[in-house]
Amino acid sequence: MKRRFVFLLVLFSLMITSLQAQGKVEGNTLRLKGALFLGSLRTDLEKRNFYTDIIGNEYNREWENNRGISLINDWGFDYFQSVNAGILSNVFLGLHVNRFARGYEWNSFYPVGLGIKEADYRLLYSDINLGVTLSPTSNFRILPKYVIRSMSQTLEGTYLGLGNPAYFGQDTKKTTGTSGLVGVGLEFDLNDRATLFADFLLFGPFLFNTTGLYSSEQFRVSNGGVGIGYANGGYSFYSEKLSFGASVVVVPKLRLFLSFERENMYAKAQSPIAFSASENGLNATGTLMEYVAATADHRIEVSGLKFGATYDLNL
Repeated sequence: MKRRFVFLLVLFSLMITSLQAQGKVEGNTLRLKGALFLGSLRTDLEKRNFYTDIIGNEYNREWENNRGISLINDWGFDYFQSVNAGILSNVFLGLHVNRFARGYEWNSFYPVGLGIKEADYRLLYSDINLGVTLSPTSNFRILPKYVIRSMSQTLEGTYLGLGNPAYFGQDTKKTTGTSGLVGVGLEFDLNDRATLFADFLLFGPFLFNTTGLYSSEQFRVSNGGVGIGYANGGYSFYSEKLSFGASVVVVPKLRLFLSFERENMYAKAQSPIAFSASENGLNATGTLMEYVAATADHRIEVSGLKFGATYDLNL
């Protein structure tokens, strides 16, 4: 039902919509945007590591340092082409880049030992937005949009086991994906300077199905031998997002905004090649868990506050 509603809304907007993106624009305008993000990030790779480690009787605690500040967030632009055809005031095209970096740390427990683990993590995603602005009233706007999102993750971990067996391990995981999503924005002007807004990504993949890659390599040397875990295959994801906040004009053409953001990206590998092996040969149970870890549906969770600015260039 939700998909049908959004699809009809997009079709309606394309047939008939003034102004946009956290405040009115006048004429043909290039709106530059940048922000910083303060909040938490949990990657789907945390759960996948948990599955691969539990089969070796090693229990991972929750990853620490998931909160932090991300400076490169929502950097980009939207270009608005004036149309002025009834309630359809303009069409817009934009590009926005988001980057998150975390240095995760966590401990693990096994029967006679303690694992000390850390990893450098990067999440990068960019959105190409295409949409229109509908203005049912002079101070209220609806902005249906289609989003092509490209996403990548990298994780490089180093693990040290203190106990029996004692071990040293390394872990590298990478994912990439591109997906088409449908969203809508809402704006309400309180007065000439202040605007309330909300932004949603409602479902996907839409029109453009997800294409991507997943790879995982774990290597471990211990006083009990050598082990390796490997998985490689396709990768798919879709996003759901909720954002709401307010913006205010501080000087002509310059706005500051503050918003609360919550976003989930549901991801999993598709038909991967997976195996786990040691010097004794293939580990059947470990191979099964490598496959399960890759193909389980887990979320990348992002939530927090975004503070930024927009500046309009009239063309």
